[in-house]
Amino acid sequence: MQSTSAKLLLSLYLPTGMLLLTVLAISLRTGIPVAMFTRDPADITDSSPFLGVLSNIGILLWCASATICFFAALFLKRKNAGGMAVFFFISGLITSMLLADDLFLLHERIFPEYFHWRQRYVYLSYVAVIFVYLLRFRTTILKSNFVTLVLAFGFFFLSIVIDGIAVKYEGFRPFHHFFEDGFKLFGLSSWLGYFGDTALHALAPSDGA
Repeated sequence: MQSTSAKLLLSLYLPTGMLLLTVLAISLRTGIPVAMFTRDPADITDSSPFLGVLSNIGILLWCASATICFFAALFLKRKNAGGMAVFFFISGLITSMLLADDLFLLHERIFPEYFHWRQRYVYLSYVAVIFVYLLRFRTTILKSNFVTLVLAFGFFFLSIVIDGIAVKYEGFRPFHHFFEDGFKLFGLSSWLGYFGDTALHALAPSDGA
């Protein structure tokens, strides 16, 4: 029991401590105040507390989806359900990749400004990863309630299309964030719904249990 508790504490506090030390190191090297890394953006900019509220909710939906996937993967691995465990683990990685992109503006700011990667190439790399994922787990997905997953991809696609339209037609710009981010939010809800429902069925005890 003591060894298990020690491992749990180590797994909790070691990453947290490393994160704080990383922030401190970056602050000392760049001269950026630590508060810029630790405080809430609305507090730093003295803006409305509702600043980016839908974006923050979207991040929570990504996070909830990833958590469900990793929890299901761990549970199924312990139950020797290897195939489904791998499916949920890879799904968790894919979701975490998209979460990181959304949270840190990877394809919008980080990759183009610091690595000089064009957005289209970042998009294509994500599409390639997701295509391989869908191809690899097509049998598992087709056995699930995949309609919700299809809707998720459909809403994400519409969000990207709206963004493209706004770039070409200035008259649409006053409305484009409502539709772009609205479709994205529907996509995130569908994504969470799919993996939540699929995990629920995968973790349900069989009739013979």
